[in-house]
Amino acid sequence: MGYLLLAFFSVYLLFSTGVMQRDNATASLHHQAGSQLQQALGTLRYMNALVDYLYNHPMDNGTLSNSLLEAEPPPGVQHRIHNSRIYVYQPVQQGLISAMADKSRRSALLGTVKSRRLVDLRGTDMQVVVPDVIPDGYLVFLH
Repeated sequence: MGYLLLAFFSVYLLFSTGVMQRDNATASLHHQAGSQLQQALGTLRYMNALVDYLYNHPMDNGTLSNSLLEAEPPPGVQHRIHNSRIYVYQPVQQGLISAMADKSRRSALLGTVKSRRLVDLRGTDMQVVVPDVIPDGYLVFLH
């Protein structure tokens, strides 16, 4: 009788541990997706704040102090103005490209840097050379 009870208890522990691990993995994925969504939305707000400011204060090259803008950049997000174009760039993180594509409605101005050139999400060269400060592999939103 004792062995039977021990066997049932062991099986119960094995199943409950597996369920808990699966729940933790699912929760982790949902948290990561939520973080990437927040990063994407923050990046788009930041881009809009840059565009709004530059509409009234045109600039050909350089960067702006974030204190002049109505939105703070999310962690890791930077910008560069080069030849009157705005480049908002950040390192690629798992799920970020998908979140940016969704929130920007699959903008044609979203891409990654490959050999100092901007490549769209399908891998097509956009014929845009990015400024030297933007590293290869970074995600770029161009305006």
